[in-house]
Amino acid sequence: MSKPSLFATGYARCELLHQQFLQRVQQQALPPSSSVLLSEVGLSSSKVIEIFTSQLVSRHLDYAARKLKQDNKSYYTIGSVGHEGSAAIAGAFRLTDMAFLHYRSGAFMVQRASFLPELDPIHDILASLMALKLDPIAQGRHKVFGHSKLYVPPQTSTIASHLPKALGVAVSIKRAQTLKLESPLPYDSVVLCSFGDASVNHAVALSAFNTAEWIVRHHYPLPMVFICEDNGLGVSVKTPQDWIERQYSNRSYLHYLSVDGHDVMAVYAAAKKAEKIARHEKRPVFLHIKCVRLLGHAGVDYELDYRLLEEVLRDESNDPLLYSASTLID
Repeated sequence: MSKPSLFATGYARCELLHQQFLQRVQQQALPPSSSVLLSEVGLSSSKVIEIFTSQLVSRHLDYAARKLKQDNKSYYTIGSVGHEGSAAIAGAFRLTDMAFLHYRSGAFMVQRASFLPELDPIHDILASLMALKLDPIAQGRHKVFGHSKLYVPPQTSTIASHLPKALGVAVSIKRAQTLKLESPLPYDSVVLCSFGDASVNHAVALSAFNTAEWIVRHHYPLPMVFICEDNGLGVSVKTPQDWIERQYSNRSYLHYLSVDGHDVMAVYAAAKKAEKIARHEKRPVFLHIKCVRLLGHAGVDYELDYRLLEEVLRDESNDPLLYSASTLID
């Protein structure tokens, strides 16, 4: 189909998506709410509201990134729009569970910051977007998620280079205990590592998965959760719909869990199950969270160069914040 000449991009597309959210909430034109009950997962209503707030903050940070870029004040617009379900994963784990984060895990980062109210994730992420020296982790060198007090080491993560590092930290937990070494991580910590669906095809990712299974085969504890944020696209190339599940659901030494990233309650429930396996059984988990990517790869690319308009509009109508709003209203 031909490109519509009036298809909005950049910040203009953000405004359209924002207005759609407001209108659908006001009109109660919302998708089904979660079938998972608060009581089933041990969540309080205040905790769900906190997680939803983190989703909203992450979304508006992504909008701000595009506005700043439009005004030539920022340098980075790859956002987490559509991946906000990761806030529920952060809510399911401890502050001291070290997290190596994908560049679309913004909602996770905001929710992790809720452990330390004296920190301001909005300020820190905006400083990073603008390459300011005030950024506490990179000091203007790169836009990354990270903060030493939040146990989030800085990662660029575009080619999955952080997976082997995360694996090494997971191995070190038991090793430090055996050698009676002082460690910043408690001995019952879990290591988290998030990445995109296209990243699993990189050699460094494949070596990390293979090494994880090798370690488990040799009966060594590995308290780790691999988090695949699968939006079905690697930049502009589609991932086959069943690729991740077929590749990782039948591994002998890697426990596979799959969840719809739109359903904040279901994501939390799956994350708690992953936590139990990793923390108490000391086995690695592959948590497959199915997401949707909104506003293009980097906010400035023209999506209709590689996607049909129907696909873009369908995904925008499946905004995960609408699902969260529906659940909260119910």
